Amino acid sequence: MICVFSGGSGSGKSELAEKCAIRLAESRKGGLYYYATMRVWDKEGERRVEKHRRQRAGRGFVTVECPSYLDTEPSGGVILLECLSNRLANAMFCDRDEDPAGVILGEVKALAEKNSVVIVTNEVFSDGAEYDAETERYIDILGRLNCELCRMAELVVESVYGIPVVHKGELV
Repeated sequence: MICVFSGGSGSGKSELAEKCAIRLAESRKGGLYYYATMRVWDKEGERRVEKHRRQRAGRGFVTVECPSYLDTEPSGGVILLECLSNRLANAMFCDRDEDPAGVILGEVKALAEKNSVVIVTNEVFSDGAEYDAETERYIDILGRLNCELCRMAELVVESVYGIPVVHKGELV
């Protein structure tokens, strides 16, 4: 099962996705994994990481740091991928993958063959601003990734001010 949670910054998408992952894990015997994709560059990044650690404290997650690749070894569990946007930025700008979308889709497909995968992604398409060519390329690839993953997903939820708007499937 693939579940996709999207929304703007501070929309509550991460908390909704965490609750979904926990509910899915309650019905399975495998582990509950938190795939942390963010590279921490500064104090703001450290604050964001600490906020997310506090949010999931005591909830049973095993944290796997994976900014450069997604570990596809777990089997029979639930994986919360936090988040697709960071994973793509790392693939494009740090790792310089030639086909970042292909790499990431391959990783998610491999994970989904053996696990339930709950994906958090960002809605960064509505601000109307113009960006440099590399940022525009990132936005384009993220949009295509989001569309492809939503086609594959059984559940697609947009978080609007912490309110889940279900576009596909039913909340578990």
